[in-house]
Amino acid sequence: MQSLDDHDLLERRLAELRQHDHDFPDRKRPLASLAEAIVWCEKVHAEALTLEASATARRPMADVVREEDRLGISELDRARETAPDLEAGLRLARAAGGREVAFDSRDPAQDAMAGALISTLVSSRFAAVRTEELGDEAYRYYVTVDWPALDAFAARIGLPPVAEMLRE
Repeated sequence: MQSLDDHDLLERRLAELRQHDHDFPDRKRPLASLAEAIVWCEKVHAEALTLEASATARRPMADVVREEDRLGISELDRARETAPDLEAGLRLARAAGGREVAFDSRDPAQDAMAGALISTLVSSRFAAVRTEELGDEAYRYYVTVDWPALDAFAARIGLPPVAEMLRE
């Protein structure tokens, strides 16, 4: 996968995102915009490449493109839906002072926050997670956010540092 350190690549992906969401980035909802950008630039692009690679020669490219569009819209909708849980998880992580923060899957609110952090940040390398099995399909997730990388990405899309977004 190409790196988002490539300025031109990032700009192309952000231009695509603006085509799907003409209000991007939404200064009234900066954390939601940050989540959308992470999901679009990292997750959607990687999944689209996988779709294209797995397409057979008998499958028309137009079908693949339509499926990629559906995938992108679905992922953006999911990012918007989980933005409140992502924000709550980031607040707890910020309060932990840069150390890892624990989330217990037996608590629905903590499980939702862990899910949002993992699906958005961990899958995009803006955080790390380690998991402790508690038995009976219950888990404790320990999440560590890479604040410098997350803040640098926010700056690249014209948003303030995450700590400022959390104060709003």
